[in-house]
Amino acid sequence: MAPCFILKRILMVLFTGLTVSGSPVRGVVGQNVTLPCKYRVNRQSDITTMCWGRGSCPSFQCSQPILWTDGRRVTKRQSSRYQLEGNLAQGDVSLTIVNVAEADGGVYCCRVEIPGWFNDQQKNLEVAIETVAATVTQVSSSVTPRWLSISSSEAPQAFAVSTSVHLLEPESRGTGMYIRIGVILSLLVLLVFSLLIFRLCRGRRAGLDWGVHSLRW
Repeated sequence: MAPCFILKRILMVLFTGLTVSGSPVRGVVGQNVTLPCKYRVNRQSDITTMCWGRGSCPSFQCSQPILWTDGRRVTKRQSSRYQLEGNLAQGDVSLTIVNVAEADGGVYCCRVEIPGWFNDQQKNLEVAIETVAATVTQVSSSVTPRWLSISSSEAPQAFAVSTSVHLLEPESRGTGMYIRIGVILSLLVLLVFSLLIFRLCRGRRAGLDWGVHSLRW
């Protein structure tokens, strides 16, 4: 039973490095990108060494290592662009790549060295780096302008209505002005006729009074 168990563990370790865990981690050129990797720490004795490397995890350690830690601090690093910003004492060994470039794309290996045979925790992560132009193009292409929903048959009607409104507005103002002027002139004419009639009536009345007075004498 024991040899079969050991053989299964060996095969698992050999073929685990060929798989990539989860969906790719995406980053943009010039920005920072973080590759998540954690292991369980229940007590201080669980804190252990680990490494980050380029390419899939091999059977032992890391091929093309870029960072090593003893579990409490970084002991070796290929570049200052590789940072461990998580809490190492709690098992957070996520790798942050500062100011990423297109050349940083690819597969990365996170290997936590657990004491015992074939107990290492290993995780392969794929990193996909995009340029700023590609990101902007992707966002702009996903946005549909609202005015595109208006059909071509509706557009002329909208323009015709707006044009008719602007053309009729001055005409309506002129018509109202003419009406007001006509009313004022009519009132003036009526006033003049009223004065003339009043003076005419008054003159006739004065003539009648004079004739009656002369007959009395």
